[in-house]
Amino acid sequence: MPTYSFIQCDVFTRQAFGGNPLAVFPEAEGISDATMQAIAREMNLSETVFVLPPTDPAQALRRLRIYTPGTELPMAGHPVVGTWNVLARLGVVSPPEGGDGVVTIHQELKVGILPVAIEFSGGEPVKVVMTQPPPQIGEPLEITDAVARALSLSPEEIGFDQFPIVIASTAVPFLMAPVRAREALSRIVINSSALSELIQQTGVSGVYAVSPETHSPAALVSSRMFSDATLGIGEDPATGSAAGPLAATLVHFGAAQPVNGVARFVIEQGVDMGRTSYIEAEVEGERGAARLARIGGATVTVAKGEIFW
Repeated sequence: MPTYSFIQCDVFTRQAFGGNPLAVFPEAEGISDATMQAIAREMNLSETVFVLPPTDPAQALRRLRIYTPGTELPMAGHPVVGTWNVLARLGVVSPPEGGDGVVTIHQELKVGILPVAIEFSGGEPVKVVMTQPPPQIGEPLEITDAVARALSLSPEEIGFDQFPIVIASTAVPFLMAPVRAREALSRIVINSSALSELIQQTGVSGVYAVSPETHSPAALVSSRMFSDATLGIGEDPATGSAAGPLAATLVHFGAAQPVNGVARFVIEQGVDMGRTSYIEAEVEGERGAARLARIGGATVTVAKGEIFW
């Protein structure tokens, strides 16, 4: 009977039962693709990660396969941040001499080899920051009515200064949907048929609704991510693969201001799900030219177990 151990953690939070839950299988050799997908459905979390040896050990420390309940993803944010926190705690990545500082490793994803920076304090990982593929930001879209219909808001509640409706991606495309007020963001009720139609017509994986008003004064914007059967996720408490392109979009259109060529700020998500998440974002570039996005945050381990069949 095949038996595999897993660790469950909460990502983009420093408190148990906040952030976005993640299941990590640290030693997943021998699990077939079909079984990985079946396990992800069984775990029924936003994502489940299967850790494998890299294709080329000279280039990457580990290879990550990332699954939602509905599909495999080429890249994702909270799975990378959570997995490398787990692997560091398991000793796959050793802290620097003295126990404090940052160790940078390389991981293998479907999109290629990407760096990951792991910050240690007292010998324990306290933050993981992933570099995402270069952002791609589309032209503004005149689809306010369709977005409002999908979110059950009025057209007047869609849009705010220096942030048009656009498709943006750092490997996984999302429709960035600006919402004027935080109160309206909380009031969103998804129109399932309109949302699915919008996702299909735009070719995105989900809709990332974003407001310039936040609950936490530490955050620049507040967000919610909605999808359909495309990902097998209704709403996600924290979406790193959307937060990276969102951060780049904010810089690209001037809603976030770089200092010496780098913009740093926090994206708040999950508040309306009772799983508040804080995604730390960093963008290199300037208005009209956001060249690189990184996202990171903390992770808390909450459970360990085995799955067998």
